[in-house]
Amino acid sequence: MPYDLEYHKYLDRSHILPNILKGARTGIITQFLSDFFISLLLYNETIVINDIQISEINSYYASVASGMLAGFLVIYLDPIAVVVFTTVAYGYVFELMEYLKTGEKIELTPVEDVFDIGVSIILLICFDPTARSQYIRYNQKRHYIEPTIPRNDRTLTLIILFSVLISTYEFLKKQNKNESQPETQNLIT
Repeated sequence: MPYDLEYHKYLDRSHILPNILKGARTGIITQFLSDFFISLLLYNETIVINDIQISEINSYYASVASGMLAGFLVIYLDPIAVVVFTTVAYGYVFELMEYLKTGEKIELTPVEDVFDIGVSIILLICFDPTARSQYIRYNQKRHYIEPTIPRNDRTLTLIILFSVLISTYEFLKKQNKNESQPETQNLIT
């Protein structure tokens, strides 16, 4: 069957807005679930007394922005490229919101971002069974071959699981960074 470029363009355009809205919704849900799971894992003994430890608003903005970006990019890019862009977007939006809230300057950390992207890709390979078929399907479309692999969207459970893994990793990384910062400031003074 020949590749129908116009049909695929129309199909891609029709998915833009629903995917962006689904990405925003998923970003909020996954950040809250990430907060819940982190509370259970880290603050288990005090959860009854103190309730769930909620992330800063920066994390929610970053999750929504990266979810919306993923919803848009998943139409045009393979899963690995989507992970690259959304990981960088999460970090940048988090820093931008921190700047707008406190006035602290934005610190871009390319080495840390590359490491985070590597961890995210490893998590994608280990925990996302649909990523391989999506990658092959995208590769066929990129070479103007009518996809032989049927469209296989992730279930909401799988999207939330993967996003919670990434959000939890980001939260723990930022928490470790915040805990180590006072020690280095004490050494300097």
